[in-house]
Amino acid sequence: MEAMSGRWKISLETRGRNSPMTSTCLKSQVVDLKAEGYWEELMDTTRPDIKVKDWFAARPDCGSKYQLCVQLLSSAHAPLGTFQPDPAMIQQKSDAKWREVSHTFSNYPPGVRYIWFQHGGVDTHYWAGWYGPRVTNSSITIGPPAALMSPSPHPQNPDW
Repeated sequence: MEAMSGRWKISLETRGRNSPMTSTCLKSQVVDLKAEGYWEELMDTTRPDIKVKDWFAARPDCGSKYQLCVQLLSSAHAPLGTFQPDPAMIQQKSDAKWREVSHTFSNYPPGVRYIWFQHGGVDTHYWAGWYGPRVTNSSITIGPPAALMSPSPHPQNPDW
């Protein structure tokens, strides 16, 4: 499953006066696993690996701060697992190359029903307008646990 299209919510976190030049802009989305075809028994028994990925870059003429938070949520939206790396600071006059951040949730507790994905940031010069990090190709991929994908220790008899 690759699910990250079309259901984004935008929020601004302001500092000081309510001005666009002092705002952190964050996009978030909640993915309902049942609506995407992942039934409760599968998520509770098999607990497939959940890989999240995002790409970000700064403008070459303005530094920026990028942040990401992904949470596995229960039916009551209580967090059951969190990935939140330290914010990435990209200096002004950077190479503006795209950078990838990814994480695989494995062996998480039973009860995961939703995934909350939030990313965004702010430019470090607080210019008027939007000059913060660019984000693209966000994805959530759900697949079999890595243990099921490892090669068989007995290649002649894979049922061993």
